[in-house]
Amino acid sequence: MQGNNLLEQYEQVSYIVEQMLISALDENWDLLLSWQTKYLQLSENIMLVDDFAAIENMPLQHQGIVRMYIKNILSYQQQLTQLIIARHTQLRGLIGKHIDYHNKVGNYQKIASLV
Repeated sequence: MQGNNLLEQYEQVSYIVEQMLISALDENWDLLLSWQTKYLQLSENIMLVDDFAAIENMPLQHQGIVRMYIKNILSYQQQLTQLIIARHTQLRGLIGKHIDYHNKVGNYQKIASLV
C-alpha cells in the first residue's frame, strides 16, 4: 500500500511541477506561487518516506513509472529554473533602464531649474 501511495505522490509532484512551468511560461506568478506551496507540501511528504527502500519493494512496472516521474520532475525543474533566470535577467535590464531614465529626467530638471 505504501508503494502505491508513493507512486501517487510522485505523480502529483510531477503534475504540480509541470503546472508551475506552465504558470511561469504564461507569466502567471500568483498561480506559480500557489503551486509552489503544494509542491513543498508534497515533496516534504515524499522525503519523510525511505524512498529507495519503498521504491525497491514496488513491482518493476511501478519502479519504471516512478523513474519516469522523477525524470519529468527534474526536466520541468530545469526548464523552470532556466525560465526564471531569463525573466530575472530581463527584469534586471528593465530596472536598469528605468533607473537610467529616472536619472536623466532628474538631470534635465536640474538643468531646467538653472535656466
